[in-house]
Amino acid sequence: MKILSLFFIYISTIAFGQINCDYSLKINNDNLKNTGYFTLSVSNTGAQSFNIPRRIDFCNIRLVEFAIFNNKTNTYEKMDLANKNIDCFKPDKMKVLKSHQIIKYKVNIKSAFEVLESANFFENYNNFRYRFKISFPLNNYKNCEALITDWIYKN
Repeated sequence: MKILSLFFIYISTIAFGQINCDYSLKINNDNLKNTGYFTLSVSNTGAQSFNIPRRIDFCNIRLVEFAIFNNKTNTYEKMDLANKNIDCFKPDKMKVLKSHQIIKYKVNIKSAFEVLESANFFENYNNFRYRFKISFPLNNYKNCEALITDWIYKN
């Protein structure tokens, strides 16, 4: 019985692990279409400090979801893209994000898409409206293995 209880605790930790992540995000994608860059601000809204990468690039970023706008139906349609796992053979340099502290990243999604998906990906989809979600690891943070963004829109 004790083993069964431990198993359920373990499963609930995995299934609901992201619930207690105390961070907020702000995304500035005003010039994304022209430059391939957007700014991501991460704020620690909780009492506990956690480690976060010093920079975000294709070595630690993962494309979680991608959807293209369909003009006929006026909806975004999910696309299944290759989900490459890039290992740069170097550990991420981490920074401690203390309670109520903010870190800003300038993310080069153009470069990341070229590595994670295919060369010229950004140019090939430049005339399309699309949205995507990315994630990257958070180390030493209870119940929270990765930061996952809301939808980032490229219009």
